[in-house]
Amino acid sequence: MQSYGDSVKRNPARYFFALLLICICAFARSQEKSPLVLLQTIPVPGIQGGFNHMSVDAARQKLFAAASTNKTLEIIDLKEAKPWRSLAGERPAAARYAPEFDQLYVTRGQSVAIYDGKTYDLIATIDIGSSVDELQYDAHAKRLYVGCMSPDKTGVAVISIPDGKLLGMIVLPDKPQGIAVDHTGVKLFANMPDLRQVAVMDGERRVLLTTWQLNPGLANVPIGLDDASHRLFVGTRHPAQLLVMNSTTGETIAAVDSCEDADDLFYDVAQKRIYVSCGEGSIAVIEQSDVNQYRLLSNIPTVTGARTSAFSEALKRLYVAVPRRREQPAEVRVFGAR
Repeated sequence: MQSYGDSVKRNPARYFFALLLICICAFARSQEKSPLVLLQTIPVPGIQGGFNHMSVDAARQKLFAAASTNKTLEIIDLKEAKPWRSLAGERPAAARYAPEFDQLYVTRGQSVAIYDGKTYDLIATIDIGSSVDELQYDAHAKRLYVGCMSPDKTGVAVISIPDGKLLGMIVLPDKPQGIAVDHTGVKLFANMPDLRQVAVMDGERRVLLTTWQLNPGLANVPIGLDDASHRLFVGTRHPAQLLVMNSTTGETIAAVDSCEDADDLFYDVAQKRIYVSCGEGSIAVIEQSDVNQYRLLSNIPTVTGARTSAFSEALKRLYVAVPRRREQPAEVRVFGAR
């Protein structure tokens, strides 16, 4: 009787290709089952370090990434899958594109720069008088919200858009991390991780309404919102969890295991999922069965330090920024949601 070893010796190429086919089929099956599939990787050479908060222009297929170390805002052409243009200036921290006004907002140092969304010409620079970071906007109220981080001036600055007029500031007891806007009302929310609190604010009256205290040690950083269902999503680092809260009462509805070093969080309305990008090198994909039921579907591997991301509901894509690693250039990994 011919042994398996003898068969391999007589026709090694045949068995090599058979093994290769098995591996390809196994990979394909795993991709089919995955809620996120890696579609492409876009190298961004010349970037030192990594990226900060990003945003997407879905219509023009442009990704805006704040390259803080380089002091540039990088514009990446998603259709051509390559870097397209750099906007130099003071160190950028975050970008936010508003399709309703065709404007791009970038936090730089102590100011917010407003660019034309087509030409990228600088329209205005608004001095906030504080170190600024996070950005969020409300198209219905025509307001831009900016996280103020200076120790003596912590809060959320409110700017009217598209005219770019500074309306005032919502004073907070500590630095905000992440801003979520309830588009069905006037409320907005921000994490204050040093205090383990969530700030609840009135954007119209520009006042702090209340704070919701979380358990000690949670280190709440990213935040998101399903405003139609009145569910607030808070990513915590210690332990690594996603907290689901009632955005009206502050009651914690659920706590789901997530991934370590959570930094960005997005709610996918179409798929009823929450994506949490984490510095440990993974994306936690959490399913919303109903407004009170949640479960971890998968932890999708990325790269250690790849904590910054942006999500486009129109394109059904999650973009994860990977920092430079020795000889490996910085890159953007594009995941398709399904």
